[in-house]
Order: sequence, then structure tokens, then C-alpha cells
Amino acid sequence: MKFSITKDSSSKIGRLEAFTDGVFAIAITLLILDIHVPHVTEGQKLLSFLFADWPTYLAFLIGFFTILICWINHNYMFEFINRCDGGLLLCNGFKLLIVSFTPFATAILSKYIGTSQQQTAVNIYTLNFFLMGTAMSFIWYYAVRNGLTKTNDPALLKAVSRLYIFAPIISGTIFILSFFSISISFILFVIMFLVYVIPQNSARELQKKHGFRYFRFNRQPQLSIAEENKIASVKLDIDE
Repeated sequence: MKFSITKDSSSKIGRLEAFTDGVFAIAITLLILDIHVPHVTEGQKLLSFLFADWPTYLAFLIGFFTILICWINHNYMFEFINRCDGGLLLCNGFKLLIVSFTPFATAILSKYIGTSQQQTAVNIYTLNFFLMGTAMSFIWYYAVRNGLTKTNDPALLKAVSRLYIFAPIISGTIFILSFFSISISFILFVIMFLVYVIPQNSARELQKKHGFRYFRFNRQPQLSIAEENKIASVKLDIDE
């Protein structure tokens, strides 16, 4: 299916970003609704009740940072994406579908973490996380493939593409590992957070490494002193 780009596609980008920011804002706000003020009677300690509710706070932080990282990277991608068509709107809509579901997945995690149903709750959340990473890659690769991006640094664009190709791979690995080891999948979640929390820095690092490999494999072989003198003498003969 081929989607056309209208003349006012640049103005559509502003509408898309505004609508997307609104959905992100609502989703991240809904997370707090699962945290309730404990009811403490006379003789009971408030601090004890607060500590006892640690699964809720942990789930809130995981959900909050998931949506935050997603929004940060969406923002970064649209520094390059300057045009819009129907396909991009659909890709973005899929991303917002997953974002909208995240508060529900977080609520399940909050309620069942530390119980006999913890495994299922973690599997549901990591599946949501995998779909989030996949949706992020869909947006980027659709935009690049259909010429909706613009940059003065093509090498950086390639580095960003390499960065986002890893999003579904890492998040998919987290989902699979959650069936075998929740601890390892959580550690990988933290690593992914560190990679994508400042995507422009990660992309620049990839760009530097790519440039180093290119230089290493494409540099000219070093000549010996005798060979350099021979070339210099030939040049002199030609000049004469």
C-alpha cells in the first residue's frame, strides 16, 4: 500500500506530535492512580504500611520510566522526521496503542508482584515492553524507507538506524528471559534504559565506532621510506 504525502505534510507533523504528547501525558499520569494513601488507625505506624506497599512503588517506577524513555526517543526521532503520510500515522497509532495499555500492564505488575502470580504478571509486562520497542522501530524504519526524514549528516542517520534496530531485539530478549529469570530480565531492562535514556549520545557513540571501523578498513597502506623516496624521484623526473 502506497501512501501519498500532501503539501501540508509538515504541518501534520506538528499535529501528530501534539496528539502523541497528549496521550503520553495521560498514560504517565494514570500510573499514579494505582498508588493509594494507606489507612492507619490509632497505634499503627504509617511507615510500616508504606514499606509494606513496596511492590506498588516499584511497579510505578518501572512503568514511569518505560513511558518516559519511550517519549524521549519519540521526541528524538522527530528531530529527523520532517514529513508525514498515512503510513506514518498508522505506525504512530500502533505506538500509542501500546502506550495506552502500559498503565494496565503496570497495574497487573503492581498487584501480583511478590505473589504466586508474579511470573504471569512479569510476562505480561515484558510483552508490553517488547511491543513498545517494536513500535518504536516501526516508526523509524517506515520514515527512513519512505523518505520522510531530513538531515545534514547521513552518517548520523545511519547510526540512529542502527540504534533503533536493537530496540525490538533487546526488548524481545527481555521478554523471553522473563520466563526463565526475572532478575536477569530486570538487569537487561536497566541496561536498555541506560542506552536509550539519552539517544543522541548513544547514536553519536555508534557513529564514532562506525567511523573508526571505516577508517581502519579503508586507510591506505603505509609506505616505507625507500618507496617514498622512489615516488619523490619519479615526480621530480616528470617535473623536469
